[in-house]
Amino acid sequence: MNSLPNEARLDVLKCLNFNQLFSVKQTNFYFRNLINKYEGELARMKFYSLSMVKENPRFVNNIVDLESGVFEFTLNDQLKEKWQAAVDKSIPLFLNIVEHGGNFVCINKTKYSPTGKEPRYLLTLPRFPKNIEEMIIVRCWLEHLFNCAFELAYFSTSVFNPQMINILFDNDKTIPLQFNIQTGILGMYKELFENILKFSLNHLLVSGSLNISFIDGNFTEQQTNILFNILINEGDKFPKIYFTCPMLSKLYDLITEYIATSRDFSRMVLVFNLHSVCTTFKLSERAENVEIKQGSEVKYTKYQIANIYNPK
Repeated sequence: MNSLPNEARLDVLKCLNFNQLFSVKQTNFYFRNLINKYEGELARMKFYSLSMVKENPRFVNNIVDLESGVFEFTLNDQLKEKWQAAVDKSIPLFLNIVEHGGNFVCINKTKYSPTGKEPRYLLTLPRFPKNIEEMIIVRCWLEHLFNCAFELAYFSTSVFNPQMINILFDNDKTIPLQFNIQTGILGMYKELFENILKFSLNHLLVSGSLNISFIDGNFTEQQTNILFNILINEGDKFPKIYFTCPMLSKLYDLITEYIATSRDFSRMVLVFNLHSVCTTFKLSERAENVEIKQGSEVKYTKYQIANIYNPK
């Protein structure tokens, strides 16, 4: 295989399953970098879900030996110095969205079953790596996770710290630093607003939808504008976005005005849902073809908004 041109090598790699690719990847740095470069075209290990969980005695038999995932890679003095600085500063691998959030990575091979006996793997990665050896372990396992595919990623109690991800990989362009998921579910407090959005924008590759539940809905005007800019500019990253929040009236006003007055929707998220329990809903003055239906507990208002540059 060493004598083949890159195009032929890639054709050979496309014939391998994930486990075979993983074995080839361990042989030398050249094949590791080649597989990382074209990993989007190659086979991935597929799982049902990725989530953060608390320690649970029921999972004791599902704990993965962390040493089994360690592989060799170049750790130069400059990177080692950065890692040591992160250890000394106790920079966390996980950020807890809620108090006592989960600090263990749980991977489900299949969808949940009524018996609770679905295949499950638990990675007990350290929240605060204590030395270079633990940084190596975390670095290796994150790369493994980036090379997998998940139907669902559920980060309701904890999320990976984007600062630590950047420190571990030091802007390595050969490795896409993203979790490949179909559906992402995140919880959010305003105290972690910036970090959770950084994680979502930079480290999630979403093929389906991103669902964010805002546990604390009293956002600042600046934070509301950030959410608005995601909806109108990040359509290439997120096909669908669902926001659930007690108060979304300001965001709703910004979106309706944008739909009516913008000339360019090329970067906008195609499908989005603003789910709110706000009782002060005000129908836009631009609303047309209004239909109001009263349900048993909820009143539904359906309408259209015409764009001033393209009324049809």
